[in-house]
Amino acid sequence: MAKAQRGITTYTEQEATNLILGQAGFKVLKSAGHTGAGANTFVAFLITGSNADDQCTIAATTSIGDELEACNFTTGTLVYGPFTQITMSSPTDADVHVICYYG
Repeated sequence: MAKAQRGITTYTEQEATNLILGQAGFKVLKSAGHTGAGANTFVAFLITGSNADDQCTIAATTSIGDELEACNFTTGTLVYGPFTQITMSSPTDADVHVICYYG
């Protein structure tokens, strides 16, 4: 007997977005540095850490619109945009990482 498949319409908007995010892969920034510029396009980045108050400073260049200048973000923050380069500086802890999603 064939197993029933759940179509994309069976998910809420948030669940569908989560299913799509990351399907093109990702790059992880584990310390101060950047993703590199040019050929890659990132659609979002997520700040991770072991404590809710962990944070880092992020700057990002975009292909459309204003660039994101050095802003502080805490663990759990997810930012969407057409990023061509994402730069992390000033992580508060060694376990603060930035997951940069290709798109």
